[in-house]
Amino acid sequence: MKTLIKNFIALSLLAALTLFLSGCKEMGAGITFSHDLHRGEAECAQCHPGNEGSMRTTMEPCKECHDIDEANPSEECLMCHLIGKDKGYAVNAAKPASYADVTFDHEVHEDADCKDCHGEVSTSKALSAAFLPTMQTCQKCHNGDDAPAGCTTCHSEIKQGEKPKSHTALWAKSHDMSDESSCGYCHEGADPCMSCHRTTKPSTHTAGWKLRGHGLEATLDSDGCSECHVATYCSDCHANATRNHRPLNGWIANGHGIEGSLDSDGCFVCHTSMESSCRGCHTAGF
Repeated sequence: MKTLIKNFIALSLLAALTLFLSGCKEMGAGITFSHDLHRGEAECAQCHPGNEGSMRTTMEPCKECHDIDEANPSEECLMCHLIGKDKGYAVNAAKPASYADVTFDHEVHEDADCKDCHGEVSTSKALSAAFLPTMQTCQKCHNGDDAPAGCTTCHSEIKQGEKPKSHTALWAKSHDMSDESSCGYCHEGADPCMSCHRTTKPSTHTAGWKLRGHGLEATLDSDGCSECHVATYCSDCHANATRNHRPLNGWIANGHGIEGSLDSDGCFVCHTSMESSCRGCHTAGF
């Protein structure tokens, strides 16, 4: 029984050590550090001075409290350094790979508290990427209202394999042009919108759109039509009489006057002016 307990304790300690070091491995820093151990002894700004760039610390602030002789390093260096003397106690100052494209300036965010972005890092016992802010952390403020939500605000490049949080199942129907400048980072081409909108019809284009809806819409927003339809698109159909103009003799005699009085703007979508289209017959006026 005692052997079983000893084995359990040994395995537990090994698991704890593995977990402890995994945070450092994830950060790739080559050092271990307990913020919790230094809590109450040092302020954040003592180790992270200034407010520009990433504010990653160096060994200089450590020297204020620790007796460090860089010329003659001792075994005590391994209290913080995971890489020994044979490899020069190397420290990797590079960003974690998943944050390589992220640009961030602490000076712009100086009104925020450290824990707003880094959570309970002050109580952490090891370095870990878990205390780096996620995109969801940033989006609490960068929502388009409180702070800019454009991708280039934080990213130097856009990873096309990762969809933004906004791109839900309903995004294709609900998106708008609120941040058009960011669309092109993933949606390539001179006009990224048209890669979809030339093949996917707008919701207004129902089965009855051609006969009953498009004329009024074209009258109100002809520029919107031209986003997809070329200049000759209307004349391809309207070179011939429209359906309500048939039979033409009946339309001229009985229909066009009523239609014209109700929607003269609709007439001038095709008939360019009253002078050229109406005066030819109505020489004496209406």
